[in-house]
Amino acid sequence: MSTTTQNIDQVSTEVKSSKPTWQDIEKAIVIITQTGVLYKKKKDERFMQNYKKRYTELHQAEDPDIHVLDIAKRIFPNEEKYIESKKQYQECQRLFCY
Repeated sequence: MSTTTQNIDQVSTEVKSSKPTWQDIEKAIVIITQTGVLYKKKKDERFMQNYKKRYTELHQAEDPDIHVLDIAKRIFPNEEKYIESKKQYQECQRLFCY
């Protein structure tokens, strides 16, 4: 009886603290819209139109990485605004989490 050893890629447990790329943002938008379809959101609703617009703008941008940074700066102009939004999100998660 022979045994063989398989090479298994080791997955690093390190957490990388890097900025998301435009491809990461694109994946997130696609997942959000797929979830909208799953929950039977109408394509002409504001929710779906908003993400369609974001996806289109991302692909039309001359430099998508710069576009992502500009949008992030517009949404969270300073650290205080970011922390406030993060707290609101955490409170919302506690209310709707089972």
